[in-house]
Formats: sequence, C-alpha cells, structure tokens
Amino acid sequence: MIITIPGRPMPAVRMTKRSKWSNPLAKKYLAYKDLIGTIARMQYKEPTDKEVGVYVRVFLTGVKTPMGRDGDVDNYAKSALDGLNKIAWIDDRQVMRLTVTKIPCQNKASERMEIVVELI
Repeated sequence: MIITIPGRPMPAVRMTKRSKWSNPLAKKYLAYKDLIGTIARMQYKEPTDKEVGVYVRVFLTGVKTPMGRDGDVDNYAKSALDGLNKIAWIDDRQVMRLTVTKIPCQNKASERMEIVVELI
C-alpha cells in the first residue's frame, strides 16, 4: 500500500515544548505531520502490532545535494514515522527497516512524499 502525501514534503524541525506554539516552522511541521496522519487514516483501520519495513520516497524540485537546501533524509524519515505513529503501527519502535530516497522531480505540482509500509 502506498500512502501519497501531495505537496512539498516537510522535514522534521527542531523544537522545544515552548517553540512548537510560537515558531512558524514548527507549526508548519506539526500541520504536515497531521496531514500525513489524516491521509493514512483513510487506508488504515487499526495500527499493526507487528514489525514493519518503511520505504519513503521524497519527490522535490530544486534538489541541491550535497549540503543543499532540500533537507536531510533523516528529517524526512522523522516526518513520515511521526505522522504514522498510532495509525499504521502502535509505536515507531516496530520499524525494523527504513529506506529514504530523495528524488528530483520536474515541477512543483509533482512534489510529494510516498510512504510504503510492509509487514516483516
């Protein structure tokens, strides 16, 4: 099953308990994480209690790696895993395999994050 999150993917941002209410980037990240959960709930009735493998594909325009402005793969992974917690699985400690790939795309309309979750 592929969960597709339309729009430019948002990597996780560093935040404190206080800054998550006042930092605009933190608010944007929390909204993106909620969007992932909302879309995933359409496909998942209950979270699994089994071990899973997760594959994340991040489609971006203007990928400027190395050392570019497109975000680190571990922060995109955190967005996906946090967004699916308690929806696709009970706790992200059940994730036993994780692959994240950044893929350049042609235009902003094709930017998205695709998440595949499979039981191991």
